Amino acid sequence: MGSGYLKRKRKRQELLNDFYSALWSSSPGIAGDQFSKLVKRTVYHYPSSLPFPDLLDDDFPAEPYRSRNKDIKSAIHWGQRKLLLSEIQLLCMYCRPGVSYHIVYAGAAPGTHLAFLDEMFACRHTWELIDPGQFDRAVLEPRANFRLRNEFFTNATAYSINARRLTEVLPALGFVYQHVAVESVQAEKKAIHEQLQGIVGTLDVARGTEDIPAMYEAPLSLPKGLVLLVQVALERNKPLLFISDIRSGSVALPNFEDHVAENMRAQECWTNILHGEHSMLKFRLPYTSKSTKYGGQGVVRETRLIREDGTVPYLRGDLLLPIWTRPTSTEGRLVVPQGAFQKDYNVTHVEDQFFFFNSRVREQVHFNHLVVHDDKLDHHYDAAAEVHCLLTYLRFMRPELKAAKTGDLRKEVLRVAHSITEHLGITFEDAARRRDALMINQAKRNQSKAVVDHKDDADGDEEAEDQEAKSAVFNMCAGSSESASVADTTAPEPRSEWELTMQRLVRLSTYDRNRPVWTRNVREEEHSKASGFWVTTKMPQS
Repeated sequence: MGSGYLKRKRKRQELLNDFYSALWSSSPGIAGDQFSKLVKRTVYHYPSSLPFPDLLDDDFPAEPYRSRNKDIKSAIHWGQRKLLLSEIQLLCMYCRPGVSYHIVYAGAAPGTHLAFLDEMFACRHTWELIDPGQFDRAVLEPRANFRLRNEFFTNATAYSINARRLTEVLPALGFVYQHVAVESVQAEKKAIHEQLQGIVGTLDVARGTEDIPAMYEAPLSLPKGLVLLVQVALERNKPLLFISDIRSGSVALPNFEDHVAENMRAQECWTNILHGEHSMLKFRLPYTSKSTKYGGQGVVRETRLIREDGTVPYLRGDLLLPIWTRPTSTEGRLVVPQGAFQKDYNVTHVEDQFFFFNSRVREQVHFNHLVVHDDKLDHHYDAAAEVHCLLTYLRFMRPELKAAKTGDLRKEVLRVAHSITEHLGITFEDAARRRDALMINQAKRNQSKAVVDHKDDADGDEEAEDQEAKSAVFNMCAGSSESASVADTTAPEPRSEWELTMQRLVRLSTYDRNRPVWTRNVREEEHSKASGFWVTTKMPQS
C-alpha cells in the first residue's frame, strides 16, 4: 500500500470530519438524527465465491416498498454510463465471439457514444440507427458501417428491414415479402407523425406532446408458412440484434404512463417482426400507484394499466440489473432471446425487487473486486458491477486474458474505465455533483408545484434530466458567487423545509459515499460468518 494512498485517505477523512462538524452545528436536530441512522446502517459483504448478481430474476429478493424521500441515498446516477455499460453487456454476454452482427437500434439519437462502442468491438458490426431526433452526424456519418435514418420506427420500418435483408440473400423471396408484407402495411403516416414531421432531426421531437408517436400497431397476419420460410432464409444473412431505447413524452405530462405502456407494447411487436437473435428492450412496468407532488406527497393515484390479478404480460427474457441508475429507479434492460413467449410479470413483486436492489444492494452491500485503492471505483454495487462488466468484456474480446495475472487485468480494467470516462466527458465527481444539484433543484422547484411522480423518483427523460442537472450545478455555482458579492443588507430568499432537508440529505450522502468501509476489499477468510441478511456475511464496519 503506497504512502500516497494513505495520505489521500487521511486527508479525505479529515475533510469529512470537518464537513460533519459543520453540518452538525448548522442543523443539530434533523442532521444529527439522520447521521445517527447512517452510522448504525450495517454494511454487509457479498461473498466473491457466489456468481455476481447482474440479473433480476424470479429468485431475486424483494422488500415491500416504503417511501425513501427522507432517506440518505448515496448511489450515483450516471445515465450515459449506464446506457453504454448495458450495450457492452449485450455485445459480450449474448453475442457469439468473432461474429459480425447487424444491429438495428430504435431510439438511438444522438448516438455519439456508439462510435466509441463500435471501436471497443473492433468495428466488426454494422449499425442501422433509427430515430426522429437529432443525430451527431459529425461523429457518425464518416463511419462506413453506420446507417442513419431520421424517422419514426413503425411496423412498416421493421417489415422493410426484413424485406431488404431477404433481398440480399434470396431476391425472389424478398420480392414476395415486399409485396405481401411491406406494401400491405398502412401507407399513410399517423397523424402525429405528420404533425411532427417538420421538426424531425431536432432534439425533442417525441417528448413535448401528449400524443404518443411510438404507439402499438397490430402486426400483419401473414401466412405461417411464409413466416417460417422467411425466418429460415434470414439465417443466411448476418445475425441481427435489435436494441430499443425509444422514449416519448415527458414525466411532466399527465399521460406519461400511457407513453411508457405504448412504447413497451410497440417495441414488443417490433421484436417479434424482426425476429433477431437477441433483442434488448427498455423495460419499465407501470407503477402500482403515483403520488401527485414531489417527494411522495399528495394524493396517491392508482394506475389503470395493470390487470386485475396485478400482472402485466410481456416477453420473457433476462432483466439486467442497471448500473449507475437513478437511486429509486424501476427501469432495466430486458434481453429477449429469439422466439421468446410472453410471461406474466407481477408488478408489485417486480417493484419490490427493485426496491430491495436500490435500498439494500446499492446502499448496504459491499463487494470485493480486483481494482483496489481507487477513489472512483469503490466497493458499492455500481462500481463493482462496472468492474465485473469490463472484465467480461476484456475476456470476450481478448481470450488470452482469461489466464492473465490479477495485476495485468487490473491495469486493463482501469484503462477501459478511464477511456469511458474520458469519452463521456465528465468525471465521477461531476456525476455525483450533478445528481446532488438536481435533487436540490427539484426540491426547490417543486416545493409547491404539483407534479406527476412515482413515490420518490420518476423514470423520465434522462437527456432532459442531464440538461437540468448541468443547469442546476451552474446555477448553484453562480448563486454562490453572486451571494458573496451582494451587500450584507440584502435579505436572502427563504428556503423551504423541503429544500433544507434535501441539502442535508445530499451532504450526508457525500459522507456515506466516502466512508472507509467502501474503500477496500474484505479478507473473506476472516469474515465468512453468515449475516442473516440475504446471502451476505458479516464484515468490519470501520
